Formats: sequence, structure tokens, C-alpha cells
Amino acid sequence: MLGLTSVCVFLFSALALAVNSGYSLGALVLLLASSWLLWKRPRLHLQRRDYLLMGVMLAYFLTFTANMLYHGDPARELDMPLRVLLAVPVLLLLLAYPPQPAAWWGGVAIGAIAGAGVAIWQMIALNEARPYAATSNAIHYGNVSMLLGLLSISGLGWAREQRHAAAWHLLLILGCLAGIFGSITSGSRGGWVAIPVFAAIFVVHHARQRGKRYLQVALAVIVVLAGIAFAVPNSLVRQRTITALNEVQKFESTGNVDTSIGQRIEMWRTALTMSDDHILLGIGRKGYLAQKEALVAAGQMSNTVRDYTNAHNDYLDALVKRGGIGLLALLAFLLVPLCLFARAARHGTPAMQHYGLAGVALCTCYLIFGLTTTSLTLNIGIIMLVFPMTILWSLLRKQERSA
Repeated sequence: MLGLTSVCVFLFSALALAVNSGYSLGALVLLLASSWLLWKRPRLHLQRRDYLLMGVMLAYFLTFTANMLYHGDPARELDMPLRVLLAVPVLLLLLAYPPQPAAWWGGVAIGAIAGAGVAIWQMIALNEARPYAATSNAIHYGNVSMLLGLLSISGLGWAREQRHAAAWHLLLILGCLAGIFGSITSGSRGGWVAIPVFAAIFVVHHARQRGKRYLQVALAVIVVLAGIAFAVPNSLVRQRTITALNEVQKFESTGNVDTSIGQRIEMWRTALTMSDDHILLGIGRKGYLAQKEALVAAGQMSNTVRDYTNAHNDYLDALVKRGGIGLLALLAFLLVPLCLFARAARHGTPAMQHYGLAGVALCTCYLIFGLTTTSLTLNIGIIMLVFPMTILWSLLRKQERSA
């Protein structure tokens, strides 16, 4: 079983961006394999933190489901939160049979590199301005690519302890660069915010062990690299940043919502307006779409955003559809694991800290992604959160038990 979980964990990340729904293969086999627990009944040695992590997953699922039933939303709305529920038996399986660390770190690095390879092919052979690899659009590809890149760089401390340290360092650094490259070429600006945020976390984390000089040098390198990325000829970062500023200025001066940012601001504004009178339980998916039609008919919302089924913001989408209770469940689902991983990264043994740092990267990315898109309403979005979360937690707990 240990070999099976390791193979599944590797394939989960390695195929995520290179094969259509590639992330589903490893996740599905892990879910099926979790039925082994019913027959074998291994001792899991669960602690309060394990129950807390499973508790926020179950709370998110139950809150979503109860709200869906209350508002009479279509049953297909259950599809996404159901994946959170199914991650619970997978977590129990991985706690009983944790995968090999090399399967995890190798998978995320190769997944980022493979995704970048497919993106390059799309740009050259298909002349795609914004590649999307094996996902449905450029935004999803860019965000997941960034996630895999930051997860890769989180493993440098682990690589230092391995027999073939140089090869592991090279692979993980290439994975990080490929992940960031994929995010930049996708033009998904919302994910770029994760770079400076996690860079600061990464540098401060390692500066605790290496001293203030490391902190000063690392911050200087980050500033120089950011300047280069913005200053190089035909810089996509500069072009997309200037475009964003121009779109914001146009919206403020003329109210134009025919741009990407203008449409987002219009969706955020209307979502807040709709939630005013239904702050506790929200209005559900059906109510949200119906009220958008009414606002368009009354001339209070632009027709350009009428057909969007979400608010392009995870927090506002939860607030308008599931109210304050739904928003609290979402925040708990993201912040409780973040706190658990952060505590391990700061106070755990050196072996635990690598997985704690990666868990912080995972939760931080999703907190940032959710500001400009609704990651958790998509198959790739929800799976690339809950399954890495369970994998990293099982690896962290394995190191804790070993210590």
C-alpha cells in the first residue's frame, strides 16, 4: 500500500497540467484505495489537530450542502464540495500509509515543468497568446502553475538532506522557474501577487536559521529579479500591469465595464449589493442568477456580466450565495490549515518544517487566487487544494511520528 500511495501522489502532481484532468487519476485511485481501511483497520493514532483539519473540511461540505438544500439550488452544485468530503477518507489512508517524500517533491516539480512544456508548444505551434496547457483556460493554468512552482521551491530544505542533493536542488529550482514562467505567460495577473507574498515568507523562514545577512541578500535578489522581469524588452509583466492600471483608470473615470478588470469590479459591486439584505444565509445560486437578471432589466447592472454564474471572487461569491455562515466556513477551511502548517513550519522539527512551509504556500496561494477568481467552483481548483493539503499533512505527521 505504501508503494501505491507514493505512485498516486507522484502522478497527481506530475500529470496535473500536462494531461486533461491529469490530477484526477491519482486522486481517484487514492479514493478507491481508501476503502482498504474498512477491511484492514490500521491504527491511525489520530490527534486533535487531525480531527481539527477533518472538521473544517466537513464543516465546509455540510454548510455548502445545507445552504444548497435551503435555497433549492440544483443538485449539481454539490459536485464541488463533495470533493472536499471525499478528501477525508484519503487523508485517513495517507495517515496510515504515508507516501515517500520523493514522490511528492518530484511530482510537483515535474508537474510544473511538464505544464510549462505544453504551454511553450501551444505558443509556438498553435500561436496561442495566452497558453492554457491541459486546463480549460489560461487563468486556471496560470494559478496552478504558480502553485506548483512555489511548492517546488518549498522543498529546497528537504533536498539539502538527500543523498543526491545537487540533483534534487536542480529539479526543484527548475520546477519553481517553470511554474512561475507558466503563470507569467498565461497572463493571469491575480496569481502574480503570490510571488512577493510567498517570497517574503520563504526568506523570513530561512533567515531564522541563517541570520540577518541571508535576509538582506535574499531580499536584494528578489528586488533585482522583479526589476529585470519588468524592464526586459516586450515584458509581458509590464504590459499586463500597465493594461490593468489603464483599465482601472478607465473604470473610475467613465464606468466602462467592457474590460477584464471593469467586469470584475462590476461583479464585485453587484454581489455586495445583493448580499445586503441576506447577510446570514445568502440567496443561493438560483437567487443570485435571478437577481442579476432583475438588475440588468432595471438598468442597475451592465449586461456584459449578466451571464457569469459567479462573482469572480471566492469570498464575495460565498457571501452572496451562502451568506455570512458560508463565508465563515470558507475562511475556516483556508485559515485553519494555514495556521496548522505555519505552526509546524515555525516550531516543528527540521524535517517537519519543509512540509509546513509547503502547506503555508498552498493556503497562501488559494487565499490570493480567491481575490480575483472563484477557484473553488472548478474541479481543478478544489482538487488542487484539498488533495495537496491531505498529502502534505500526512507527510508532516509522518515526520512528527518519526521524531
